[in-house]
Amino acid sequence: MTRIRYFTFLILLLGSFSLCGQAELGDIAPDEKRIKSVKDFFVKGQLHGHVRNYFMATINEKELKDYWTNATGGAFKYETANWKGVQFGIKGVVIYQTVSSDLSMPDLLVQKSAGWEKELYDIALPPGQKVLTGLDELYIQYSRQNSIIRLGKIDLNQGPLLLNRDGRMKPFVYQGIWVEINELKNHQFNLGWINGVSPRGMTQWYSLNEAIGLLNNGFQQDGTKAEYHQYANTAGMGILGYKVTLSEKLKVQLWDYFLHNIDNTLWVQADLEENHLFGGMQYVLQTASQQQQTLRPENQYFQPQQSSNTVSVQVGYQSLSNDLKLSASYLHGFGPGRFLFPKELGRENFYVSQARSWVDGFGRVNIYMIRGQFQPNHEKWDNWSFDFRFSFIEAPVPQDFAQNKYARSDYGQATLLVDYEFEKQLEGLHLSLLYVLKDSGSQNLLPSEIFYKTNLHHFNLIANIIF
Repeated sequence: MTRIRYFTFLILLLGSFSLCGQAELGDIAPDEKRIKSVKDFFVKGQLHGHVRNYFMATINEKELKDYWTNATGGAFKYETANWKGVQFGIKGVVIYQTVSSDLSMPDLLVQKSAGWEKELYDIALPPGQKVLTGLDELYIQYSRQNSIIRLGKIDLNQGPLLLNRDGRMKPFVYQGIWVEINELKNHQFNLGWINGVSPRGMTQWYSLNEAIGLLNNGFQQDGTKAEYHQYANTAGMGILGYKVTLSEKLKVQLWDYFLHNIDNTLWVQADLEENHLFGGMQYVLQTASQQQQTLRPENQYFQPQQSSNTVSVQVGYQSLSNDLKLSASYLHGFGPGRFLFPKELGRENFYVSQARSWVDGFGRVNIYMIRGQFQPNHEKWDNWSFDFRFSFIEAPVPQDFAQNKYARSDYGQATLLVDYEFEKQLEGLHLSLLYVLKDSGSQNLLPSEIFYKTNLHHFNLIANIIF
């Protein structure tokens, strides 16, 4: 993208926000009535955040090594008062390894060490650092009517791809500019440019070119190891999003992600609710940037001249009292390309996506899921919620690298998530239990095809104090 295209994109971004602000202002915001000085602007701001304790353990198959760890820390955010629509915000995180097995000790069979447990800390730093700190947010924002523009280091959690996914001690957070326009009834527009990221499992900030490829690069389609870290020369990602509520029953959203010099992802989704029934469809088309053709095969992230087509559908039932929700979902990848989204930027949100099981890297794949969500209405149980999922991933054989980037075998996964929210004197304290079982049955797999991929039990116990 040339400088002229950068400039044009920024003008459209700011221009669209300016147009949306031409509507008449409503009543003066409550903050403005209280702000009489610069001191008031800061003193009358708000401090909030959470303190978190996270225990995680993985029991791998038989002689493969097991790992466990406990991390304690939190996130603390301060946001100024609102003065004529302007606010500043800053958020920092601190992480402390309270007690742990040796996460850097490799398993003797596969010569690899702990996987998910390391991500509670910073996998990009040398092991052994007990205390970690980081800056998650530092931004200025301007809001008017129902729209907002934010610039700096920001927590997005928007759309199907840029979600914070805070299932560790810190989430994915991004650097750039983001606009939300909500001036038209039942319509929402999103525009953004992202040029930096602090990935989950890391406390440092990186440009997108530095970040993409920091984690496992997997295999190219011919079976050679992929090495695309810092080869794409990408300047950032442009995002266009549109959500529309066509009726009380039907909602549609379209998202386009232009990852400069790498690929383009078009995501279309429609969700329908009819009384106690619901359903949805997702279609995703990915195409490579022409720049990928100039790279050596081992340095390409998305194979030139290929596209990836992925479809996911969902049907379900929700009780009239809203305490029970049952659904069945299915995903199929058509190939010839593989669905790809950089692990360092987030995790995708297909109907079949779930903790410790993602679609990234699969081409021709079939994924089946059934899910039950239960939140009792009974007085003694209304603080509890239960979420159970069972999925089966019918993957290409691990040696079919053209359709299986990370050489994963077929596996079934059962996931149980239990949440409890305290009240009265313990209001603000939340407990969550996440249990994952992965199993590939009687397949004859190598230790490298099993370790942190299948045939395991995975436990997470998380305590959050939110204030």
